[in-house]
Amino acid sequence: MTPRALCDTNVLVSAFIAGGPPSRVIEAVIDGRIELVLADPVLAELERVLTLKLGFEPQRVREISTLLIDLASARVGTPAKTPEAITGDPDDDVILACGVATGAHIIVSGDRRHLLPVGEYHGLRIIAPQTLLAELSRE
Repeated sequence: MTPRALCDTNVLVSAFIAGGPPSRVIEAVIDGRIELVLADPVLAELERVLTLKLGFEPQRVREISTLLIDLASARVGTPAKTPEAITGDPDDDVILACGVATGAHIIVSGDRRHLLPVGEYHGLRIIAPQTLLAELSRE
């Protein structure tokens, strides 16, 4: 079974600005070893960070968004109701709710403060990119 993974914003930002594990996660999606699920709040935050914090040109941001949308096997919008408080960060609680809504198996995150310490939520594992890549290499 191909794992369904929702990537947190920090993983996607890292994938497009540097090499390393986050970019290898995207390569695994392209290779079909991971099924990417996409959440609109993550996509919006990605676009905001790339544009405002990193100074990417609007055309480049659109290309990245289009690539991710094309790669995604499923996409979910922002939850209609406020998700339960789990992580200590309301934005990260939204990520958890989106992961559950998409039927993801995994949330891939580099957030050592809020998301990774949760470990698992409603059967949804929360792991670092390095952990996911190590698991894929054992298959």
